[in-house]
Amino acid sequence: MSSIFEPLFESVDFKNIVDSIGSCIALYDMPESMRVFVASAISQYTGRQLIYIAPSAKAAERISHNASSLLGGAAGHITYQDIQFVQGTYSKERTLQNRRVLSDVIKGDIKMLCLSPECLMQRFPLPDFTNIIINIGDIYEPQELIKTLVNLGYERVSMVEGKGQCALRGDILDIFPPLDDIPYRIEFFDTEIDSIRPFDTLSQRSESGINSIEISPAPFYIIEESKREYAAENIINLIENDSENAETASGAAPLSNIGRMELDMQRLKATGFFPSIHLWYPLIEETLPIESYIKNAIIVIDTPNSVFSRIEREHAAFLDSLKQAVLRGDAIKKQAELCYTVDEIKQRLLTAKPIIMQDMLLALSGFVPEKLFKLSAKSTNEMYRGNFAELSKGIKEYIGNGYAVGIATQSENRAKRIQSALSLEGFAMPDFTPDDYSLTHGKAVFIPISYYEGFVSNSAKIAIITQSDLYGSTQRKRVSSSKSRPIEAFIELNKGDYVVHEMHGIGVYEGTVRLQSEGTWRDYLYIRYQGSDKLYIPVDQFDRVQKYIGSEGYEPKLDSLNSTSWQKQKAKVKSSLKKLAFNLVELYAQREATPGFAFEPSPAWEEEFNDNFEFELTPDQQSAIDEVLSDMEKPKNMDRLLLGDVGFGKTEVAMRAAFRAVINGKQVALLAPTTILVEQHYHSFIRRFRGFPVKIAKLSRFQSPAQNKNTLAALYRGEIDIVIGTHRLLSKDVMFKNLGLLIVDEEQRFGVGHKESIKNIKKTVDVLTLSATPIPRTLHMSMVGIRDMSIIETPPEERQPVQSYVVSSSAALIRDVILRELGRGGQVYFLYNRVQRMEDFSARLRRLVPEAKIAIAHGQLRSNALEDIMMDFSMGRYDVLLCSTIIENGLDIPNVNTLIVYDADRFGLGQLYQLRGRVGRSARKAYAYFLVRPDKALSEVAEKRLSAIKQFTEFGAGFRIAMRDIQIRGAGNIFGPEQSGQMSAIGYDMYCKMLERAVLSAQGKLVEDTERDTRVDMNINAYLPESYVEGQAQRIEIYKRISWIKNNYDKQELIALLIDRFGEPPEEVIALINIALLRSLASNIGSDLVMYKDGILTLRLNPDYIKDPEMLLYILKDESSIRLTSGKTTRLLIKAGKDAEEALKLGIETLERLNNKLSMAQIDNKRG
Repeated sequence: MSSIFEPLFESVDFKNIVDSIGSCIALYDMPESMRVFVASAISQYTGRQLIYIAPSAKAAERISHNASSLLGGAAGHITYQDIQFVQGTYSKERTLQNRRVLSDVIKGDIKMLCLSPECLMQRFPLPDFTNIIINIGDIYEPQELIKTLVNLGYERVSMVEGKGQCALRGDILDIFPPLDDIPYRIEFFDTEIDSIRPFDTLSQRSESGINSIEISPAPFYIIEESKREYAAENIINLIENDSENAETASGAAPLSNIGRMELDMQRLKATGFFPSIHLWYPLIEETLPIESYIKNAIIVIDTPNSVFSRIEREHAAFLDSLKQAVLRGDAIKKQAELCYTVDEIKQRLLTAKPIIMQDMLLALSGFVPEKLFKLSAKSTNEMYRGNFAELSKGIKEYIGNGYAVGIATQSENRAKRIQSALSLEGFAMPDFTPDDYSLTHGKAVFIPISYYEGFVSNSAKIAIITQSDLYGSTQRKRVSSSKSRPIEAFIELNKGDYVVHEMHGIGVYEGTVRLQSEGTWRDYLYIRYQGSDKLYIPVDQFDRVQKYIGSEGYEPKLDSLNSTSWQKQKAKVKSSLKKLAFNLVELYAQREATPGFAFEPSPAWEEEFNDNFEFELTPDQQSAIDEVLSDMEKPKNMDRLLLGDVGFGKTEVAMRAAFRAVINGKQVALLAPTTILVEQHYHSFIRRFRGFPVKIAKLSRFQSPAQNKNTLAALYRGEIDIVIGTHRLLSKDVMFKNLGLLIVDEEQRFGVGHKESIKNIKKTVDVLTLSATPIPRTLHMSMVGIRDMSIIETPPEERQPVQSYVVSSSAALIRDVILRELGRGGQVYFLYNRVQRMEDFSARLRRLVPEAKIAIAHGQLRSNALEDIMMDFSMGRYDVLLCSTIIENGLDIPNVNTLIVYDADRFGLGQLYQLRGRVGRSARKAYAYFLVRPDKALSEVAEKRLSAIKQFTEFGAGFRIAMRDIQIRGAGNIFGPEQSGQMSAIGYDMYCKMLERAVLSAQGKLVEDTERDTRVDMNINAYLPESYVEGQAQRIEIYKRISWIKNNYDKQELIALLIDRFGEPPEEVIALINIALLRSLASNIGSDLVMYKDGILTLRLNPDYIKDPEMLLYILKDESSIRLTSGKTTRLLIKAGKDAEEALKLGIETLERLNNKLSMAQIDNKRG
């Protein structure tokens, strides 16, 4: 991409700069945007790698993005992993990101490496990664290869779901290298690598093969096998020899760190790694500074005074944190050597003879440049703001003076609009040609780069104009997505879990057992019911069983096999659902029949508005927008529910709908449950609609009476396009001139009277309701046709993962954590869920951290008082919010990036997950500390819960459990407390099935009322050998998939999946699959029992299962091998061969034929 830099290369100053590299030189009088441009040009021109030290972490990320655009992707940045002396503080996500960048640096793929000042403090491992390259045809013993992977720090699991994991199943090895975006499936033929195939972690299905892969060690910090014993002993010695280790401030006996470290040392000896190894690695292994990763690197320091001020602050904070940790017994003094000192860093950089870049030639922090270069440039940030007449004039002047002018955009549509606007102002801009362009003096061209801010350099005669100069928007970030169907939540089923059987009710799952009957073996689910009741269910009937999911913390009552209580409970729920479904269907039909306003699209306006969105839409967002706008175009009133967590992009969807309404001459009202949400929405809308002729106002008690009065008058006159307010909007004195769209945020949080008002408004205008609590996808599907819903499940890419710690509570730790967050200008949520004791606890907290301004918030405060506190906190008037779980409710305060949860073991998994989501809403690193009292004995359930929250990642089963829990609460929000209780009574999955039937019935569709329970009784070995599928979770998954088989297509798909993941299935597994298929086919034609004896396959017909007996007789009339008998029961007798295996095969063939004939007859019947 040298054509971008050509005008700069021609500059005399630039040539002199390049000739002076190797001496300390200073480049000044230029904004950051040109500093990045010049640094990128130096790297491009010299062919050397360049290290750019930015004045802050945020600047490093921004500079990296822009340099990457200039250098065709060949730039990256390192994220500093701040050192916290808390057990288990290893940040896997950040370390992986850094490793990928450093790997590209070593390969030479990255030309410009951007660093924050803190990165210079960090000690890095030597860059001698021992990577393994595996090719098709290579010879490896599978067991030896997996042992090698474990030695490289990979975690051996039963199913690979995340980076750094591996799994061996027979001749198939799955591995997810940490530096790759996808995992791989390696298949052996004996000891030869037969194939290597990428696969999807969600569906677990593989794709077409590749020839080779490169495997790097899993963790960044890992000790070689030969050194592990010595390293473990060394760490123990360091702790024991530190005589003042862990001494408390009062001089009490030191705390023992050795006991806690013993398990870590065992892991170190076994795998070369443990979670907090980075806190010890530099004391036992050789390390080096980051710049040593690049030989002969050019070093650029952007504003040295800011860089070293930042390093001094961070190093002082590190030493203070270490001091507190030593007092707590979490660290030793020698760990001060984990970071380079300020003097060591300065000496390194002085020796490197760097290029100094800054705006003004002031405060060079001890650097003495041998040459100075004044580049005379200025920023063009937001210079034009949509004024194309001024832009046209500026370009003409630049070209007339021989400047090279580039307008930066990556959007062809945006380029065409700029071109058209400039044409109207008398300037002919060339076409957008991203693959063929040249930035040259005396001409203006579009340059296909993403650049956050423009500049004009008088010395180099270059003018770069960006989107932010024209529109005030920033560069976009693209999000990745996966459309794969995930393995469902059945993998969560564990021994001891409550389950629901459709026919027999709620019991306890006690695992799977293999039982022998008449010489053959079958697998069964063992379910324990009330008293001594037991039930053994063939695994091919697993579809009748679901894990019980109800309200969090609710313990269901076990049913008895000899009681009718379950049937009575189902009948009660059925009656309630029948009423609910009828009301919903009737309401939906009324709305469909009521005429409404059809909003016309306006492509030109909407395209420009859409282009101003600073991020790429997630696929879920795009789908939601398409669904909402499609509804608005119809000549009926929209009533759509939009679901998705806070920060997932619901507001952007609402804004697109609002924009569509406004350009159609309609007014928009956004109704929010609290004043603070009104403020947040108001400021978001003002920012987003900037530059468009849209008048936005707010109506709340925070406005003066005079302001509210003026707003009401302007609304009535039609002078306000969008109004945002609390329930005040529902008052009788609020009158609109032409209201077209109502957006309701969190409708469930409004009172009964307000909900009634909303219901009345829905009859006359389009309504979009937003909810931050998601619901299960299956419940969504159950309501298709009665409730229009859109769901956003994809989180935004820019949100950083929250670093989670589960630790023993101590006053010193709490003080340290709060002061660390305050030290970086942030705020803290401190969750203490005992409202009665909150005042006393707040007094203790104030004594502990007198530097912090602390506010109290809980649900028992008057609503106005609570809103005032939350508003003050959001505006930064308090540092710490001591609060109850009230913060679950959708607050979005980006400056809060530390969460402390006291007595974390008292919360449910879903609550912990959702609470953690309240922080990490900005690009800044976020932390969550789940505190447990050190003297408290945890229950097994609480321990599992806390372990899951610590390990939370999107690929983990824990994530799915928590999401399921949150979603059930979301379902309760939609339907209200009565239905929430019904859901708890019979379990979520059963509730969904019954709701779907109730909806279909209310819509007048034929619904089979009888629950079919078909059994296959054949003497044939049918089970899943442990040698074929080992892990319990995967066995449960496969059992469930087998029970779902409905036809031959399902059967073949499952066999293909089994071959892909586990290899060729043994004959017992094929038999199990065939029995499941036979059962489904027999059930379809009305059988409740299939038996084989003496060459005859007998199907007992159940009259309740047969919808149309005449049709069954019709399809049997030409079947010579089938005999129909009657007596006490009606039976079909099929001649089926000499043994059970042959009978199974012939039975499937015969029943498939009957099912096909039945389907055709039903189709003909409908046509007739």
